[in-house]
Amino acid sequence: MLFEDLKAFVAVIDHNSLTRAAQALCLTQSAVSRRIQHLEESLDANLFDRTSRPPKATALAQRIYQHAIVLLRDAEYLLDVPREGAAPSGPFRLGFTQVVADVVLFDVVMKMKAQFPELEVQLHTGRSSGLEQQIVNGNLDAATLMLASPSRLPEGITGQFITTLEVLVVQSKHSPLIARHSDVEALASQPWILNPEGCGYRAALERAIGDTGKTIRLSVDTHGTEMQLKMVAAGLGLGLIPRDVLRQSRSFEELTVVEVNDFALSLDIWLVHPNQMGNLKRALDILTQTVVDGFVNYSEAKSLHRQ
Repeated sequence: MLFEDLKAFVAVIDHNSLTRAAQALCLTQSAVSRRIQHLEESLDANLFDRTSRPPKATALAQRIYQHAIVLLRDAEYLLDVPREGAAPSGPFRLGFTQVVADVVLFDVVMKMKAQFPELEVQLHTGRSSGLEQQIVNGNLDAATLMLASPSRLPEGITGQFITTLEVLVVQSKHSPLIARHSDVEALASQPWILNPEGCGYRAALERAIGDTGKTIRLSVDTHGTEMQLKMVAAGLGLGLIPRDVLRQSRSFEELTVVEVNDFALSLDIWLVHPNQMGNLKRALDILTQTVVDGFVNYSEAKSLHRQ
């Protein structure tokens, strides 16, 4: 009721006429007048000097008018939030695993800002397990997960499969630490440059090495794919990297792949989100297409390189 009363009040001041306000609101003059009176009763204040013709807004009414404009605008935004067809606005909280961020982050931001200038894009990077929990808790609006292939989404999570990445063991081409054809037991004796704990392919490697009765030797524990590969190229340790991402790396020519006869790893990339997106639905559609296109472009670049 207050919302409708405020709309009538703002319309009367905007049009400086009860008649024109009623026309704009598609109401009768008496209906607009009743709403103004109800608002005055609610606020316990006289908003118009009715001794003048037409009635003139009081100084207090002018102050209330400024607040009412903001309140009505926020109320309209609130009503748009659950409407999937409404224009995306406000914050769009996105979570990316580091590998996915390296591939698509720039394109995502550019397309979001071009399509929806009013959208506030908030970016987070982290591990799949942490991003998944933030989706469940409602702290993120969309996120990418990397799960060991073949994979299924956890129950209660909605999303779209993007692609499967083949993950390779790499080392320095000029300062190799191990034979190009090797096995997991030999890998266990070498230092590694990996993502922090929680990374899917680090966990898979740790399990494989653990099955030999050994533990992984960590040389450097850090985020940032390009920095990791630069350290690997310098001979500081072995690394793990998806094939498609490796081929686009600035360190590609300085690295070589280690063929491991008893260890293979593939990761599925998923884009996940809550069941109800409201007015962020159109932004989610653009995000999904941008992520898909990003990995299609990597695959095409890989094919061209092979040719």
